[in-house]
Amino acid sequence: MHRRATLLLPAALAACAEPPAPQPTAPPIAYEFLPRLRLDVADVQVENRAPPAGLTDLGAQLRPSPADAVQIMGRDRLAANGTSGVARFIVTRAAMLREAAPRQGGMFSGDSGERLTCLLACRLEVSAEDGRQGFADAEVRRTAPSENNPAARLRTAENLLRRASFELNAEFEFRVRQSLRALLVEGERAAPPPNDGVRRESI
Repeated sequence: MHRRATLLLPAALAACAEPPAPQPTAPPIAYEFLPRLRLDVADVQVENRAPPAGLTDLGAQLRPSPADAVQIMGRDRLAANGTSGVARFIVTRAAMLREAAPRQGGMFSGDSGERLTCLLACRLEVSAEDGRQGFADAEVRRTAPSENNPAARLRTAENLLRRASFELNAEFEFRVRQSLRALLVEGERAAPPPNDGVRRESI
């Protein structure tokens, strides 16, 4: 009995040494609870054209990443509701940057610490078969003080991304309704087509 307990001890210690799986701190970024913006096209494509991440970009450490968060918005909010034409939802900027915070009190005020800056931007380009065309751009830039502790910094980044994502969604819908009203399908014409619109995604 003593020998068996001795053999099991290293395995038990190894199990205790494994860090616990991270627990989600908030619901996932999603917009399925909102009405879709139905476009008079047959196809909606989602593309990521954001510049590559730099050395100070924390985006790759986040789930979802900033680029993924913007693409989620495009997939959840847009639907094809026509028989011809194409719309392209394009991620043009998506980053979570570590930056030096602005100095308070002049150049002799000492180390000002760091801040996080979330940059999100997208463009919707619509081209109908009958020649109607248009586009709408939306962008947000939000900042928050950054902690020195890496885990706390990531939590701040996640919360900042969530806030910026929902603000981008509001700005995006406003710009679409302002610039692309003639290409929106609303009212009785907004009955969903088969398969609720065809959408393709490009990497």
